[in-house]
Amino acid sequence: MDVAVVGAGGVIGRQVAIALVAEGLLGPEDRLQLVGRRDGASGSLLHGLAHDLRDAWAEAAPELDLAFAPEEVLADVVVLCAGATITGRPGEARSRAALAAANLPVAEAVARAVAANGHGGELLLVVTNPVEPLVAACCRHLDRRRVLGMGAFLDTMRFRHEVAAELGVRRQLVSGLVLGEHGFGMVPCWSTVAVHGFVGDDGRSRLAGLRRGGGAAGELLPRIEAALAAEGAAAAYRLVEGLDAGLRTMLRPWVTQLCGARTPCGTAETILRLLRTVLGGGQVVAAAQVLLAGEFLGLHGVTGAPVVFSAAGIDRIVPVALDADEEARVRAGVFTA
Repeated sequence: MDVAVVGAGGVIGRQVAIALVAEGLLGPEDRLQLVGRRDGASGSLLHGLAHDLRDAWAEAAPELDLAFAPEEVLADVVVLCAGATITGRPGEARSRAALAAANLPVAEAVARAVAANGHGGELLLVVTNPVEPLVAACCRHLDRRRVLGMGAFLDTMRFRHEVAAELGVRRQLVSGLVLGEHGFGMVPCWSTVAVHGFVGDDGRSRLAGLRRGGGAAGELLPRIEAALAAEGAAAAYRLVEGLDAGLRTMLRPWVTQLCGARTPCGTAETILRLLRTVLGGGQVVAAAQVLLAGEFLGLHGVTGAPVVFSAAGIDRIVPVALDADEEARVRAGVFTA
């Protein structure tokens, strides 16, 4: 299997590339293409990264290929991590529209090149934000069943972790989905949450008690950012810790972003979980940003929805019954442009 990481010179892309080799998902019989821009920092960095990967894993490493233009991208799975991002400075680059304007040309150029030069069976995983408009742009050139945004998948894994941590169980025992927009419009769907062993009245009561609320994410942001500026990261994280699991899912990564750490480890591990199954020939049941044509809640447009997919792309959309409030919020976050 051949995998291309577009934006491999960036913080997220580099971690994804390293993890693919370190975890042994790609071996000597496979090819890892590191994609950057010849006129950018990656023009030099990717040469060094390739040699460092060979030094670290020697004979176990896959074939390493460098590419510096969308037209050179050639792989079975393309992971799109390139583009502008939030800087980490409070209040800056918050506009999804501005971020979309910067990143849409990158995404569309890659999708157009894959459509023109590929074999037609590629799977495109969109990590770059904002996920929804970029998925829509890529679907103008590629089969929509082969384009998936990773935002809802990452949000879902974070939500399950937050629920598991509060109950003192492993994340593998928790099911539950985050649907809708990848951003502050995300919808942690409490109606989908179930935890192995938490059954009967006592179990249901304890799960219900996890949903404490505490306000809307947008209303809490100024307090958290003020705490970060005045008292530091520990104070901001303490504020987040007092919220329920759904709000923590939204706000903890934002504090991490503002601290300057970004989220490369969590993002890379989430992609690896997905690829470990897909590259092994299995199916993944998860939430992902996809272009819908009425298959989920009758929606038309891009949003986080429950899907079953494999190396062949999206096999089907999974019907899920949501609370009325959850459904309304998912509907409100659909990208239709």
